[in-house]
Amino acid sequence: MSDELSPGWTRAIGAMQVLGGGLEVAFGAGGLADPTGVTQVGGIILVAHGSDTVVAGFRTLWHGKVERSFTQQGGEWAARGLGASDRTARLVGTGVDVAAGIGPSVAVGISRRVALAAAEEGTPRVVVAYLHRSAFEVGHNAIGVEVGGTRTWVHFAGLPVGQVGEMVGGPNARYVLTEVIVSGQEAARARSMQELLMGAGPQTWSWFGPNCTTTALDVVRQAGILVPAWSQSPFLLSLGMRAGPEITFFGGMIGTVAPALGSQPAPSTDQTVLISVP
Repeated sequence: MSDELSPGWTRAIGAMQVLGGGLEVAFGAGGLADPTGVTQVGGIILVAHGSDTVVAGFRTLWHGKVERSFTQQGGEWAARGLGASDRTARLVGTGVDVAAGIGPSVAVGISRRVALAAAEEGTPRVVVAYLHRSAFEVGHNAIGVEVGGTRTWVHFAGLPVGQVGEMVGGPNARYVLTEVIVSGQEAARARSMQELLMGAGPQTWSWFGPNCTTTALDVVRQAGILVPAWSQSPFLLSLGMRAGPEITFFGGMIGTVAPALGSQPAPSTDQTVLISVP
């Protein structure tokens, strides 16, 4: 069927492959920036599979027909080697591709929610605060670390010259808070980073850092928290902390399932007519 798709549908599917793969690469790159081995392994998987999906998307756009990723082709090849039919092998290949693309990101999202729901008061955690201002002002981030029941907030304040200091009293009710449960060791590393940043003294604010978002990211990454690489503004950091895994989930899904659906064999045009003879 892929050869019979209109050029418009083929380009749309190719664009979805590129988009989905790009989101996976971005989320995986966030994992590679973390200091812990678990998130780095997940990041490597996502970057590799996302890159594979992006390449398949560009091949789709270039050749004018839906191209499967090498991951999907490998799954099909293995299934055929075990004696599966072409249809079953195609389904297995699609399943392998979906699992490789969305598995790590979904696991991150689920583990965060389960841990937060089961956590008791005083459990070590890292909290990102986001303050929305207006269309003409950049929002603001603050970063809190809770250790031993005590939550310490810091933020980068001042423009054009500012510095990281403690946010006395913490963020007010206008802030949106996103909490992530961490281990005691991860919380201690995050708290040490807060102290290190406060000791840096006055610095010139920059879009690329230092600023309130890069300050929060430095602490978040020391705690081993996986965030998408595009989380580079107050709003995007809040979005990445809250919905990064889900964004990658849907991106990876459209980049994997869409070409699989477009590659199904065309239905036969032959018709068998049954005539009942009395």
